[in-house]
Amino acid sequence: MVTWLESIKNTVEGGRLAIRWKTFSLEQINSTEDPDFRIWENPKYPSKGVLALVASKAAKNQGDEPFLKFHRATFETMHDKTMDISDMSLLKEVARDVGLDLARFENEITQEKTWQAVGKDHTESREKYGVFGVPTLVFGEGKPVFVKLQSIPESQKERLALFELVYRMGAKMPYLLELKRP
Repeated sequence: MVTWLESIKNTVEGGRLAIRWKTFSLEQINSTEDPDFRIWENPKYPSKGVLALVASKAAKNQGDEPFLKFHRATFETMHDKTMDISDMSLLKEVARDVGLDLARFENEITQEKTWQAVGKDHTESREKYGVFGVPTLVFGEGKPVFVKLQSIPESQKERLALFELVYRMGAKMPYLLELKRP
């Protein structure tokens, strides 16, 4: 998803595609804990993904380019290399490899405000847009679309055509609720 959207960003509508990455916790949405439980308020909770979400916020605090490098690298580490991104030492390694200020990164991961930023994104996504899964794209006036891809198209032309299709379906066809292959 990261590669797909970033690869077409400058070709959509003359380069006017604004991508704002937000965090969303699938563990929170699928939690069997007490309804008042918030994963971002429990740093010691044995989580498979919240630490990576917090790490992405820490990376974002160092700027858009450092964040994108970290985001891409973390995505590849998890999906391509199938490594455990709940491992703090691995997240630090990724941060170092992409050139983040490691001391600042390590400090910000421990800050409550960084954890709360994850909660803010999650809560807004849930309450304002009804997000239930990732990735969800939100177009214009809050028209969300959950997208599940088997793979990213190879060619730039196909990537752009896919985005335009998803955009048309999501932003221009509010009556279309779901397409699903059996």
